[in-house]
Amino acid sequence: MTRIRPSFAIIALLAVLVPGSAQAQAPPAQKPPSLKNLKLEFDIVRAELLIPLADLDELYAVQLEKLRLETQNRGQLEQVIAVRAEQARLEGKNPEAAGEEFPELEKIRSIYARTKSDRLLAMNRALLPVVEQQKSVLEKLRIAQTQSNQIDEAILTQAEYERVVALETAIRKELAAPASPVASVTAPSTSSPTVGATALKIRVQVDGLGHLHLRGGEIWFDHSRGRASAPGRHEGEHPTYLNDKTEWRPVWSGNVTQHYAAGIALPTQGNPATLHVRQSGGRGHAVVLQQPNSTNGYTAIIELRDQTEDGRAFNGSDWLEFRLSW
Repeated sequence: MTRIRPSFAIIALLAVLVPGSAQAQAPPAQKPPSLKNLKLEFDIVRAELLIPLADLDELYAVQLEKLRLETQNRGQLEQVIAVRAEQARLEGKNPEAAGEEFPELEKIRSIYARTKSDRLLAMNRALLPVVEQQKSVLEKLRIAQTQSNQIDEAILTQAEYERVVALETAIRKELAAPASPVASVTAPSTSSPTVGATALKIRVQVDGLGHLHLRGGEIWFDHSRGRASAPGRHEGEHPTYLNDKTEWRPVWSGNVTQHYAAGIALPTQGNPATLHVRQSGGRGHAVVLQQPNSTNGYTAIIELRDQTEDGRAFNGSDWLEFRLSW
């Protein structure tokens, strides 16, 4: 079983709050890391663990599209409909029609289902010790804040602690009774707390203005309101990098790309998330143009600007790097 090493921020906090819990590399007067940084680093670890699942979904999507074209070329309409139904389920949508099942589709679905079940199990096993560590650190931080009369901060820490506890409960439940392989395909869910992360690092080529949309577990570019070249398409076709490891190569249809399963989890009902942007590289900047809520279908829009703060455009394009968290 692979165990994820605690983040630097977690280790630093333990060194301050728990005597003897870490070696004395950190100076005694070191300030404990903020709740925001603890949450961000924890969510980044979750996002990294989700990469194999996102890669698998991407591979399955490619296989389904290849199969759809093959059945279409053979003139087998009912089989084409069946593949399109499977594509819709993979994207978290309700199929318009079921179509006719056939052996080729059943075979690749079975392989995908078994592989996904195995990867979910491995992810949960790796994530559990990280969750346990985060829960312990948050509890100690909350106690320290309360003792220092930082009541408002302690309340926020308590809310985050409860989120992590809920995640731990869900993980233990899935480890005790993992979902069947068939269910993982026919009823995919990117909103499950063990399947979706609440942070995403993005590195994208930007020329002028571009727009990144997020909803549920999916992301996509919509360049209908953009200026100059679409994201990643200035003087070539460049991938967008997610969490430093995944190369997302968007498939464009006009000014909009196909939706991509990014392994995130934005709420699509109830209380909406509030997105935050932290830029880490590039000459332009990214801003939240639209926060998700019930009136916009829980869709967030991030505007990517390769321009100065006063709106003047730069020459050419540049790579923009930033982290989203919620």
